[in-house]
Amino acid sequence: MGLHFGRLAAAALIAAAGLMIGMPSVRAANLDDACGGPEKITCNSALFCRKEAGQCGVADAKGTCEKAPAFCIRIHRPVCGCNGKTYPNECEARHVKVAVDYTGPCKKAPGAAEPKPEKSPTTKKKKSSK
Repeated sequence: MGLHFGRLAAAALIAAAGLMIGMPSVRAANLDDACGGPEKITCNSALFCRKEAGQCGVADAKGTCEKAPAFCIRIHRPVCGCNGKTYPNECEARHVKVAVDYTGPCKKAPGAAEPKPEKSPTTKKKKSSK
């Protein structure tokens, strides 16, 4: 019992010292809390940090912690996610916890290799007998 109390007291002292020294707290933001920014605040694991469109490449961009939708209506309005992948619509991107960079399909990077078109199978024509 004495050893257990000693560990608790030591943990409390370490925590108090950290607060006095100004150690950053290791707390994930909750629903509708601010995230990102210069402090690089993360959301708890059930949420994702939704930033304004076009803010993907901005290092200190702020966002808001949101819950990913459980399902989406099938609407075709492509968006480009911050991960460079095209999604059928904004809801589908949020469903997989990806913020939207811009509306429309993702543009190919300059110098990216074009996919080679598949060759259609060649069929030989049978000679007709006359």
